[in-house]
Amino acid sequence: MNRRCLSTNKLLKNIIPSIFNDIERNYLKNPNFIINYWPKLVGEKLSPMTKAISFENKTLYVRVKSSTLLSILMTQEKKRLISLMQEKFSKDTIRNIIFKIG
Repeated sequence: MNRRCLSTNKLLKNIIPSIFNDIERNYLKNPNFIINYWPKLVGEKLSPMTKAISFENKTLYVRVKSSTLLSILMTQEKKRLISLMQEKFSKDTIRNIIFKIG
């Protein structure tokens, strides 16, 4: 490798973590990005029965219309939904989803 490639690689290695930190800070400052993504994440069938209501301390709070759906989301879907949100935003941006009847 020539010197130019090595210096570019070092530069990218130093810049990329900073870029990800900036992106994460933007999501934490404006939780509407995450809240507004919820309907896309759960799809057309579940979206009318759920609503993301807030995002605080890396936790997304979601209102659910029925106890049956609440049970399914908590026991079968929660890990998958968190994983999908982390893929979209970042692992450090969202750590938990709390479902509530409402």
